[in-house]
Amino acid sequence: MKKAVIEIDDSQLLNALEQLPPDDLKKIIDTLFLKKLFKKPEFDEVAAKVKQIVEKEGLNPDVVEEAIEWARKQR
Repeated sequence: MKKAVIEIDDSQLLNALEQLPPDDLKKIIDTLFLKKLFKKPEFDEVAAKVKQIVEKEGLNPDVVEEAIEWARKQR
């Protein structure tokens, strides 16, 4: 017996996920990690994207440093 497949776009997926409690979201993300369907981005990719945003927005180095400190606390 084949399983039914439902196709939804990104906005519909986000709307559905927003309705879930944080514990359920964590379980979903943990499951994706276990299945290796979701991989953490490579450092080089993240660094290139950050550099692009900093240059585009003309961010002050103090603001960038504060953002880095905040992100590290979120681990």
